[in-house]
Amino acid sequence: MLTVIIPVFLGLRETQRCIESVLAARCETAHEVTVVDDASPDAEISAWLGKVERSGRIRLIVHPANRGFVASVNEGMEGASGDVVLLNSDTEVADGWLDRLVACAKRESRAGTVTPFSNNATICSYPRSGESNALPAGTTTAAMDQLFATTNAGQSIDIPTAVGFCMLITRECREAVGPFDEEAFGQGYGEEVDFCMRATRLGFRNLLCADTFVFHEGEVSFGKSGTERRLAAQNIVDGRYPEFQSRLREFLEHEPARALRRGVDLERLRTSQKPVVLFVSHDWGGGVQKHVDALADLVSADAEVLLLQPTHGGNLTLKWLRRGEEFRAWFDRLEPDLVALLRSLAVSRVHYHHVHGLPREILGLADRLSVPFDVTLHDYTAYCPQYHLGDERGRYCGEPDTAGCEACVRRRPHAWGISVVQWRETFEAFLRRADRLLAPSHDLALRIVARYPGLPVQEWPHFEAVPEAMPPAFRIVLLGGLSTVKGLDVLEACVHDAIRRRLPLHFRVIGHLGRGLAQWPEAPLSITGSYPDARLDELLSLERADAVLFLSQVPESYSYTLTVAMRSGAPIVAPDFGAFPERLKGSRSAVLFPLATPPAGINDLLLDLLSPAVRTAAGD
Repeated sequence: MLTVIIPVFLGLRETQRCIESVLAARCETAHEVTVVDDASPDAEISAWLGKVERSGRIRLIVHPANRGFVASVNEGMEGASGDVVLLNSDTEVADGWLDRLVACAKRESRAGTVTPFSNNATICSYPRSGESNALPAGTTTAAMDQLFATTNAGQSIDIPTAVGFCMLITRECREAVGPFDEEAFGQGYGEEVDFCMRATRLGFRNLLCADTFVFHEGEVSFGKSGTERRLAAQNIVDGRYPEFQSRLREFLEHEPARALRRGVDLERLRTSQKPVVLFVSHDWGGGVQKHVDALADLVSADAEVLLLQPTHGGNLTLKWLRRGEEFRAWFDRLEPDLVALLRSLAVSRVHYHHVHGLPREILGLADRLSVPFDVTLHDYTAYCPQYHLGDERGRYCGEPDTAGCEACVRRRPHAWGISVVQWRETFEAFLRRADRLLAPSHDLALRIVARYPGLPVQEWPHFEAVPEAMPPAFRIVLLGGLSTVKGLDVLEACVHDAIRRRLPLHFRVIGHLGRGLAQWPEAPLSITGSYPDARLDELLSLERADAVLFLSQVPESYSYTLTVAMRSGAPIVAPDFGAFPERLKGSRSAVLFPLATPPAGINDLLLDLLSPAVRTAAGD
């Protein structure tokens, strides 16, 4: 019999949702549910688990003291007689989930582990791979799972490692590989990679079950101190399995799961109850792109918006503009496959914004789809092949007569290769077929109507959302190149903590990083890059730092950058070992912290130093 093992520590609401979904899900696979209460500090969790156990629906193991995620999993597996599924307590499952995981394992030879898709599962994430995604607006776990079940029925691919939030392990694999390494990965993170690499070396396969979706909240069940554990676990895995990173890179480069995600994207679009609108525009960015993005956001509650643009290579790209979506497809010009796809998605309207970089035939796309179209006039493309009424010097051309415009085009040919007269005839016919013609200003509308009398141009100023007021943030500057020994990993953890707790901190590195990190606007971190040593004082002065932070993980013997920080007069926060204590002795603006201080503690120290009221207001 298959055993579902659910370790529990924190998160009452999430734990209840998980276990209730497992118990309620209709599955043909015979299974039992084992829950491990790893000495949860929440009495309500333990009381609720006891109540469920007394109902006879689960087997409950209670630890008198906390032993960690890995020990909980191993103890659950000790009592299992067949395949097992390890399930985080901040997940949610739907009908048939177990049946499809088991079917995948039975269908594929040498199956060792099976992982489903999820919103939050690194290489198995959807819609965006490698990210923690929210469930698409208006949907549920059950609805998403059904989409995967129908779209990717019976499909699976090999992956370099399982993802531990939901992981089926076959009995054969478990008996050959042994338990998880509790000594190395006791609190969790990395244990599944270690297990999967051992399994791979024994000839077992790790599979992504493409027809199953399990919701995962993330970093709830065993607390939110995941960043530090991930860093430590990664070091262990890299040391034990030098081949893992190259296999992971190869998987990410080839992205075999992309086609499976794209299939679900298309099915969601096809089954959406909202009309599908196609925007057509250039790829120059600027004000046109800003308007396109703003308009897509504005209508997102009532329509699905796709964007068709040219690429730098001369092809076309089709993109889903809803926030959080990853869908993108490429085509060779206006090929039949593109038109067929747009028809299959039931595109009901085309909205033209610009045609730069697109073939002349793009003006007939709405007709080929047999749908109405709108045109927003962003510039003077409708009668000027140069778009902006600018001459060779970049000045207003004065709008000469036709002969003058023809001479301009001969000097500066455009991509379509037709005369100005043909250009204007083409666009006049195009505009007169439009359902709506929109101009953002009265001046633009007047100029277009002067060229093409009688056009019903409507004046619609561009929609501009009022941005949210930005809360003030303290500017925390770090100096020099940051490697692991200089505190790069700690900086990353501080940034993650600032995001998670919405702290008013922005970290600014004057220098470079030993590896890439997420930066603003995704994270409160920005980097200047390398600098001339002689200009560091000037650069630090221009930054107007609220504090200068040092995160060295080894004892500094001197630190020239500390000298620059001391000359600046800014408060300095640094570890209390190496040369820092002696060099900062007597400084009233310096604060030292123990090397073992966790990233959250460093952030709290910064807030206490700069504005104690901020921490009080934040409820810390």
